[in-house]
Amino acid sequence: MRTPFLAGFAALAVTGGSLLSIAAPAQAADAAVLYVRQFSTACSNTGPGTLAEPFCAVAPAAAIVTAGQTIDVGPGTYRERVIVASSGTPEQPIVFRSSSSTGDAYLVGPTAGLTIDGQHDITIQRFQATGATELPALDLRNASGVTVDGGGFSVADGSTAPVIRLTGVTQSSITRSYVGGPRISDGVVLDEATSGVSLAAMTVNGAPSTSIAVRSVGIRIAGHDNMVRNNTIEGFTGAAISVESGSSGTVVVNNLVNDGFGGGIHHHGGTGTAITNNTVRGRCLDSIRVDGASSGVSVQNNLLRYDTVLGNKSCPGAPADAVEIGVYGDATRDTVVDYNNADHYVASSPTIYAWNAPMSMAAFRAASGQAAHDRETADPRAGYDSANSAAPGYPEKDRSGTARVDDPAMPNTGAGPVTYADRGAVETIRGPQARLAATLDLAAGSVTADASASEAGVAAIASYRFDFGDGTVVTQDTPVASHQYATRGSFGVSVQVVGTDGRKSSVSQPVSVLPRTGTLGLLTLSGLRYVGPMAAVPWPSLAADHPSLDATSQFDLADAGNGQVALLARTSGQYVTADTAGVAALNWQGTAVTINQRFTLVSNADGTISLKSAASGRYVTATANITTPLIANATTIGANQKFYRVNVADAGRSFKARANNRYVTAESAGVKPLIANRTSVGPWERFDLVDLGNGQIALFARADNRFVTAESAGAKPLIANRASVGAWERFTLVRNADGTASLKAGVNKRYVTAESAGTKPLIANRTSIGLWEKFTLGA
Repeated sequence: MRTPFLAGFAALAVTGGSLLSIAAPAQAADAAVLYVRQFSTACSNTGPGTLAEPFCAVAPAAAIVTAGQTIDVGPGTYRERVIVASSGTPEQPIVFRSSSSTGDAYLVGPTAGLTIDGQHDITIQRFQATGATELPALDLRNASGVTVDGGGFSVADGSTAPVIRLTGVTQSSITRSYVGGPRISDGVVLDEATSGVSLAAMTVNGAPSTSIAVRSVGIRIAGHDNMVRNNTIEGFTGAAISVESGSSGTVVVNNLVNDGFGGGIHHHGGTGTAITNNTVRGRCLDSIRVDGASSGVSVQNNLLRYDTVLGNKSCPGAPADAVEIGVYGDATRDTVVDYNNADHYVASSPTIYAWNAPMSMAAFRAASGQAAHDRETADPRAGYDSANSAAPGYPEKDRSGTARVDDPAMPNTGAGPVTYADRGAVETIRGPQARLAATLDLAAGSVTADASASEAGVAAIASYRFDFGDGTVVTQDTPVASHQYATRGSFGVSVQVVGTDGRKSSVSQPVSVLPRTGTLGLLTLSGLRYVGPMAAVPWPSLAADHPSLDATSQFDLADAGNGQVALLARTSGQYVTADTAGVAALNWQGTAVTINQRFTLVSNADGTISLKSAASGRYVTATANITTPLIANATTIGANQKFYRVNVADAGRSFKARANNRYVTAESAGVKPLIANRTSVGPWERFDLVDLGNGQIALFARADNRFVTAESAGAKPLIANRASVGAWERFTLVRNADGTASLKAGVNKRYVTAESAGTKPLIANRTSIGLWEKFTLGA
């Protein structure tokens, strides 16, 4: 294959064709630049073309330009067709440019555009041409050394002419240009006499035709040794890229072909074509099809995804047997297919390939002897480090100019001298992936930002940059950082992970560092169990399945404003969250307090509390069934919506009688009355002090998870046998001046005594506090 000659700047001469009536301009001095400024008050079509006295139109400048000069055209709408009549040389090209400092120049109108016929060494930069009805916007004929860089070209709606046409053109290039228009015929057409042309980094877009029978094509290639690389093609009712009969040595590489009613890449004639490292997705017809009198075609390293539905559009006229790769007719003699990834999207269809007939990949391999290394997958990772670098047309760099990189996380399964090249048009160089888990400590007013779950890319992580949202920024080489805030409020915490190759990834998370008003446990009335993380489930749900107030069932109560509260699960450092519909289980995944983390705390007459979700407007329900998670779904308060509040500092307390210095026990696991006869503290000697409000408490015995009652309105000894709190289960905890505490039964206003110096069970029958009525509270 000949290497296309790409001149740095080509020479350009332009003559008439203007819609303006002008006199012949005077010969300008041998200036390096001729200026065209439509809006200049000093412009003249007979002037010298200086910046002080520029031309008003393009044609006068084109009439006098010579090799080595540049025509600089200012912004505006020029109703002209510029016809190039002079040539430059490789050393002294003529440059025809739209001024980069002041904006684009537009050639507009039914005959507008650019024509180069028989000239050479011409450069066209950043020009826009639009509106032609019967002529191409860019028409290159029998020309060589032409460089078109940037700009945009389109034709009028319904025009039958291609947007860009190359006839008998050699050693030229069109780069970084937009080509398109509504209901156009073809985008770019190269005839059989065209050779050594590079079409690169263009965007070619064709809106659907009103008739699906009109098979418009994005890029149509005949000729010899032409290259189509790094382009983006979308739309068109025919192929995005069509390689025609009479062609030879064509390279179609690194192109991205997106949605369209037609096919992706259609090769239907010609020899020696390399279709390599392209990405084709969302086409209604075959992604890659080779048929007709094709020979010597290589289809390798491509990523293909067929889709019978384009967004909300159907595929009119699309055959049911459209495939990812199809080889038909004479092309089956020597077409090479290998190292491609294909995903047919339609799971029910096995016809992903065709060898003269649609068939499965396995059948294609058996019939053709090809595709040994092809993969049927949609996983992009399957394309990493798995291409054949010895394939014809293999590009050393991807469509964006990125060199091949070995991903250490992927095995090198490719072939050729570079076994780690990727399939498709893009070499994926994985950068780091930032992950952030923030946890709160309301007592300290701090947050811990943990980026330990961040993933390295192809290079190791070099640093973590934490921004805590209050002006504090910490950069370090370890993934965990903590920060204490000077004030309470809401902040945005973020981390930027930087690899040793400089690639970065950031993630942020809002946090609410609210004032803490207490730390408590929630004991359900329905099951007399504490609320905490639900056991044996993989998701973070809350359930009332904890027999004691342990570390995982503790919550910080926070002031959320407007009379509302938030509950921070201390085990996770995150807020309890309810959904808006009241159908999902409560979880603890919120670091910021929004409506989903806000509750109204309702105090009930029986000393219990209820929680009303601001998100659903419903009450939190905790059933007696420990396998059912908490849900904010109740419209009224019943037993299942009631909780006893236990301050964490009051959980698991012991009572040591001053009468005999023995500990109070719920004798025989609560079967017998309470008595002060133990020398050490075990489960029977521990009690949770339930906060009933108004200075009253209840004693929840750990021995049997029952409430202590002043039996028979205080006439009988205390015993732990009640499932709920009534009048007999209420006590006032009196703090004595000597540091001891006494219990006063609410039912009879009498103090609890360790009767007979502790030799008899506790009973609430004393009217005053003496030694037998004093107890030391233990932690």
